[in-house]
Amino acid sequence: MEKRLMENLARAVVESGVNVQKGEEVLVITQVEACEIAREVAKRAYERGAKHVYVQYIDERINALSFDHQSVNDLTDKPDFYYSVKNYFAEHDGCVINIICADPNAYEHCDATKIAKAHHADMAGLKPYYDRAMANKIKWSIIAYPHPAWAKLMFPDLDEAAAMQKLGEYIAKTTRVDCADPIGAWKEHAANLKRRCEKLNAANVKSFHYKNSLGTDLVVGMPENYIFAGGVEDCRGMNFNANMPTEEIFSAPDCNNINGIVKASMPLCHNGKIIDGIEITLEKGRITHYTAKTNVDVLKGIIDTDDGAKSFGEIALVPYDSPISSLHTLFYETLFDENASCHFAIGRAYPTCVKGGDEMSEAEQKKAGINNSATHVDFMVGTKDLTITAETRDGKTLAVFENGNFTKNFE
Repeated sequence: MEKRLMENLARAVVESGVNVQKGEEVLVITQVEACEIAREVAKRAYERGAKHVYVQYIDERINALSFDHQSVNDLTDKPDFYYSVKNYFAEHDGCVINIICADPNAYEHCDATKIAKAHHADMAGLKPYYDRAMANKIKWSIIAYPHPAWAKLMFPDLDEAAAMQKLGEYIAKTTRVDCADPIGAWKEHAANLKRRCEKLNAANVKSFHYKNSLGTDLVVGMPENYIFAGGVEDCRGMNFNANMPTEEIFSAPDCNNINGIVKASMPLCHNGKIIDGIEITLEKGRITHYTAKTNVDVLKGIIDTDDGAKSFGEIALVPYDSPISSLHTLFYETLFDENASCHFAIGRAYPTCVKGGDEMSEAEQKKAGINNSATHVDFMVGTKDLTITAETRDGKTLAVFENGNFTKNFE
């Protein structure tokens, strides 16, 4: 990635992403291949007044060796210190920055059952972190950095150097750091997303009906007092941007009131394996049937995580003509692909997407239709011909999406 763009990206995630304040502690988590930008992020954080910056590096090759040689018991019986750093940052109001620099096929030849079991154990071990992160009790942000294998998967006709350069340019463009004022660009973008949220929140929607030629025909009920959010989030009175890039506005569906069939419009890369052709049927909010053309065992591992993984926890609206979609490129990375397409998430909801939800007990959340799970996995459903109509609680029918994009009333 060009040095100027890399520096802009580091500045953006420190200032607009987690919005580091003087005296705060910062945790950076990334793959070993991203050490250059990790150092730049640390430098920027210290310049903003961070008290400490800690970096945790992930080596996918070593992880693959673990999946190859360890038993399920060994993979799931990890000492407490394995989880203590991330949980510490959650419990002490730290800032957490994840820098994705991964090979989408890193674990393609590893046992999917082992990966799923290890992932479930990690989610359980990190419950304190995820409880606070998903309730916006801490500031967290995710960005990406080019990886050679990722670049070659996206641009197979280019040599490695050219593919890396192009991926770097795409990351810079979609994260708005290829301009003279990235921080100003993020403020303007956040204002546009906020406007869309306000319109949908004012509409008092009872349910959304999704239809397209791919075969999706799904009615999604909404809880009372739902909240659509997107762009800037609030944490203890401070703004932060969780995903960079982001083009979505999102909320929590009523996990007890989702009916019909939904078909994925893009492959999903999950735990180093690519799942294509996902098709899911739901009745009264429960997944009753699912299939996929590839790696259906990985999809099974997601849905078998726990009881909450048998429903949806997020509904997200993204126009087909979004900046990422207009690149006409599959990223094989959910951070980007979910921002090129409307999507749902299997599993956990963001409790802040229902008024007062973050202060409810788990039992109260369940009664309100807020799904709870140890997992949260997005998959993409948006298409060029997607229509979404809304039924409001006062009996009106509103066109929200036509031909894959927001209608003028919701733009």
